[in-house]
Amino acid sequence: MPKPFDKSFKLLTEEDPRALLALVAGIPASVPLEIEPLPHEINLESLQADTLFRCREGSSEFLIHIESVTRFKRAALHLQFDYVRAIVAKYNLPCRSYLVLLTERGVPRKLPRMLRRAHGDLVATLRLRVVRLWRIPAARVLRLNSPQLLPWVPLLKTAPAELEEAISRLRLAREPELSSHLAVFGGLRYGSREAFLQRLNEMIISEEILEESSTYQYIINKGRERGLTEGRIEARREDLTQLLTQRFGRLPASAKS
Repeated sequence: MPKPFDKSFKLLTEEDPRALLALVAGIPASVPLEIEPLPHEINLESLQADTLFRCREGSSEFLIHIESVTRFKRAALHLQFDYVRAIVAKYNLPCRSYLVLLTERGVPRKLPRMLRRAHGDLVATLRLRVVRLWRIPAARVLRLNSPQLLPWVPLLKTAPAELEEAISRLRLAREPELSSHLAVFGGLRYGSREAFLQRLNEMIISEEILEESSTYQYIINKGRERGLTEGRIEARREDLTQLLTQRFGRLPASAKS
């Protein structure tokens, strides 16, 4: 996976693996689970997995392997098979493997549920677990209440108010690096960081979104302190620009218009 998405993905998955597995692997956060991050290097073929965990649930022990793809290509299916074959050979443990698709680009309507390889007398079958992020409701991340997953929100099935809520939570968490990751993933969805910031500006300025958002209340309160009325959109825009600049750095000219 090309940088900087690769770096953001790996950093975020390592910070809160339990919340990640609740989101991607569907293992409820309430299930007691001991998780041990494993080295990314798979020495058999010099493969490097995106994410690999050893998990213990009671007396059961298994591996969870996650690969992420920004733009789908058929070669990703063959690589997924190679990863799992190498992982199982190295650790000799059951392995659940997930292919996480970050965007819809290039993804066919149907993908096989099983991958099959035959090499003479050796026949192997892999269950293909595909996670299409854009189909996962952002509300699931907000309920998990994990700051490390908030940067994923732009890639999920997200209403504008939910995106604004994620940004507000990151502001309250005071973790600028996570805000930077959100901008990276937003840029992946909208084509560039600048396009994402412009879209974000348009959505938050929308009256319907403002009326429901904590950012709206924040700006209105500031407006009252300055003796302005609630209907002064220019005052809200000025304060919003300040907020976005604090979270994401210098804004492009198109995002200020």
